Amino acid sequence: MAEQNNQALQNAEQFLREGRKQEARLTLVEYVRGNPSSTRGWWMLSFVLTDPRQQIECVEHVLRLDSNYAPARSRLEKLKGNLHAPPAVSPFVVSTPSQPVATPIQPSIQSPASRPRKKTNNMLLQFAVLGGMACVALGIFGFAAVMVVRGGSNVSMQSAQSVPPVQPTAVTPMSLPPTWTPPPPATLIATYTLIPTNTPIGVIPDLATPTVFVLPTVAMPKPPVGVVEGASAPDFKLTNVNTDKKVRLSDYQGKVVIVFFWATWCQYCKMEMPEMEKVYRAYKDQGLVVLAVDVGETAGKARKYRDANSLTFPILNDSESEVSSKYRVTGLPTQFFVNPSGVISSVNVGTMDYSSLNLMVRRILPQ
Repeated sequence: MAEQNNQALQNAEQFLREGRKQEARLTLVEYVRGNPSSTRGWWMLSFVLTDPRQQIECVEHVLRLDSNYAPARSRLEKLKGNLHAPPAVSPFVVSTPSQPVATPIQPSIQSPASRPRKKTNNMLLQFAVLGGMACVALGIFGFAAVMVVRGGSNVSMQSAQSVPPVQPTAVTPMSLPPTWTPPPPATLIATYTLIPTNTPIGVIPDLATPTVFVLPTVAMPKPPVGVVEGASAPDFKLTNVNTDKKVRLSDYQGKVVIVFFWATWCQYCKMEMPEMEKVYRAYKDQGLVVLAVDVGETAGKARKYRDANSLTFPILNDSESEVSSKYRVTGLPTQFFVNPSGVISSVNVGTMDYSSLNLMVRRILPQ
């Protein structure tokens, strides 16, 4: 694992000697991001991370770069031995016994050659007998119908001869008196009068004005606290080095807030600082707030950096890295965009230019 030393790795080693693991971790994360083939950077990073799974990933990365490095192989076996194997089946999955699927039984069909010839002859004989009986029944039914029709016609002829013909009678025409007039028709719909309104004389009501119905306002539940998109941003309290007063994130409820984690030694933060200042000056009158959290450094160092770069937004001192740990910051710079409701709308790790910052701010600014 022979590798040329550089300033970033030397700084990380110095931080480790002084017990400043947070700053060493941030330095190594930035270094391996820009130098992914550095076996020494991944090896050092595996000792400052606290999550065993992240340590395993770093050691595996070292072995991918240098498969003959024996300390990495032995340390990987030790780390994997300390992990508990996850359950093979999730406890939230309810297993149900599988129901047997009934297989339909296909009836066996015999071929004509396999059927007995004697049975076929018996069936033909039965069909012949049934056909003869049907013919006899049809003959009897037809004869009876003919007799019924003949008898009915004779009876009708005899009754017609016995009944005398009806003689027509003269109809006397009726005439109306000359003075008769038709009576008036009955009124089907009753007449009614409109009820007078209270509209003053000379005032015409505005029929074109629509009626507006105001629905009651229902308060939506606030999302749970977290450090991901869609969660409520965790509240914190830090000292503003510009005023030496304590401020809270909740003090800016109703405004768009950029929580910006940075450090004076971070080269990528130095690239973003002028862009952040431009965005702050462009939208501060519309309610934009930038809270630049200086991680792991003294307030005096932050003030010198502020004066040297003419920064006007609030700079908060997080010398003990408590807030950065609460927000699970793994690299600098990191930006959390919080909407007026206190909910995180987006999270970004890495340097952002003016156009990217401008786009993210315009999305959550009240219109």
